[in-house]
Amino acid sequence: MTMENSNPQALRALFEHSSVGILIANKQGDIIDVNPFLCDIFGYKHHELVGQKVEILIPQEIRKKHVGYRDGYAAKPEPRAMGEGRELLAIRKSGETFPVEISLSSFKDGEELKVVSFVNDITQRVVYKEQLENKVKERTQELSSALLELSASNENLVQEMETRKEAEDKAKKALKREQELSELKTRFVSMASHEFRTPLAGIMTSVSILQKYLDGENDDKKQRHLLRIKELIRNLTAVLNDFLSLDKLEQGRIGINISQFDIVEKIKKEAATLKEIYNQSRELNINSNIESLIVELDEDFIRNIVINLLTNAFKYSEDHTPVNIEIQYDEVIHISFHDQGCGIPAEEQKYIFEKFFRANNVTTISGTGLGLNIVKRYVSMLGGSIDFKSNSKGTTFTVELPIKVD
Repeated sequence: MTMENSNPQALRALFEHSSVGILIANKQGDIIDVNPFLCDIFGYKHHELVGQKVEILIPQEIRKKHVGYRDGYAAKPEPRAMGEGRELLAIRKSGETFPVEISLSSFKDGEELKVVSFVNDITQRVVYKEQLENKVKERTQELSSALLELSASNENLVQEMETRKEAEDKAKKALKREQELSELKTRFVSMASHEFRTPLAGIMTSVSILQKYLDGENDDKKQRHLLRIKELIRNLTAVLNDFLSLDKLEQGRIGINISQFDIVEKIKKEAATLKEIYNQSRELNINSNIESLIVELDEDFIRNIVINLLTNAFKYSEDHTPVNIEIQYDEVIHISFHDQGCGIPAEEQKYIFEKFFRANNVTTISGTGLGLNIVKRYVSMLGGSIDFKSNSKGTTFTVELPIKVD
């Protein structure tokens, strides 16, 4: 900048009252003049700076380097706008360092070069910039963490979906196989039951007739064999009856037919029939707190329940041990079947009502493993429940039924 043809008073006023620190020095770096604002920035009095080297305002560790910058500018002075100024460290009289922005200009005073430095204290700007950068870093870290969590969550979700889909596919395949097996089994059961029941009934009838026409010779042996034939036919018929019942239950072809009958009499009648079939000398005890009770239930269901549970009591206990039936009525009816057989192993009791299940300790005794499953279904259809207790000294099954009393 040049000062020729300028208003000295206006320039002095601008110099004195500027809100930017202004320092005028020669090319050797001697301070010629400073304005009040610069004195305030650095904490000096005017006379404490005039005549000093400009390096007095530069921290000790960078003064030597600054001398090189100053000499380079004096050799080739070019105006440097404030926005393009260097950000440097300066030092106050107190010894405190602080950031400043320096912009330079020059003018000739006669033949002598004068350098004008415009100085801004940018401490607040630097603090704000650091705070902003820290905030950006924090937000960036938070965003990165959120993205990592989202990515991990997405990966977990994708993996979970794949796992669920795989499990669903396996379940569908297993269900399809189960349905196919069930359909095949149902068709076989239905066919076998109908194809064999009629011939077996005919055999049973013929054997019964034979018993009436024994010729007297070897009667005991004939009777024993005929009884054996009847027992085998009875066992096979029981097997087919179980399959037929299961077939009807699986296909939903069994409905409830309510009728009125004496449930105590019904239980005693079915028990007497089974006792005769298995062993007439077998001890069978029936205890009841009522003589008779007319109920509204499905009579066929009750017959099936009694036959299955009492048959098991006979089959799975020794001939010399008693079988007990207990009937108790107290708004609901409780029917218990107790034997003194080998019992159900504790580790297998949870499977006892499953289809085709037979405990390991009775595999040598004939049976389908369907009876208890069928009984449980009949009891459930009547709105009742079935439970049991079993150990090595015997087993007790108890059926509880809500009833309508006439």
